[in-house]
Amino acid sequence: MEITVVILEYIGVASAAITGTMVGIERRADAFGVLFLAMITALGGGIMRDILLGEFPPRMFASFVYIGMVTFFSLVVFVDACVRGASYRAHKERLDAVNNIFDALGLASFTIVGMDITIGKYGLANPVLIILMGMTTGVGGGMIRDMLTNAMPKVLYKRIYAIASVAGGLLYYGFLRLGLNKTVGALIAIAFIVTLRILATKFRWNLPHAEP
Repeated sequence: MEITVVILEYIGVASAAITGTMVGIERRADAFGVLFLAMITALGGGIMRDILLGEFPPRMFASFVYIGMVTFFSLVVFVDACVRGASYRAHKERLDAVNNIFDALGLASFTIVGMDITIGKYGLANPVLIILMGMTTGVGGGMIRDMLTNAMPKVLYKRIYAIASVAGGLLYYGFLRLGLNKTVGALIAIAFIVTLRILATKFRWNLPHAEP
């Protein structure tokens, strides 16, 4: 596998592990619950993608690196929260901002990784499949995490979430079709997704809701 994809995948796993851990702490899960939510957030989207693409076992089970990374980052955040105790929870607004940055970075990295893995198997001929697999990789773990914590998945209602993944995926696919260097295209698309997500959160951009 290309080194760029591996690096992006590691960035996505680390970022998603941190966001999953922070959600678990906020929901007052115990140590196992926090680690489990971190695993689901970091690895769930990739597992969904691999199952849909017919890859068995999913890539996340082919190497202990992924599970090891999630465990490490999750424990670092969890221990920090335990040590700081009330001080950790007192800075909720700042923690939400940090969580949003890692969430955006994980979404962006996983979107590109999912697209690259799909392209590696099927080429560029099917843009719908490529972009949907990118989106699935990006949002799948968060969706499962939200359902496990009894919350409507953010992808269904909040802050231009899946749309950011699709828009960045379209941009990246266009770059590849135009023959732009893959790494350059990936970095631009990631920056685009992260920027869009952060701006959407800052300015509270949402798609229209049907008010009852």
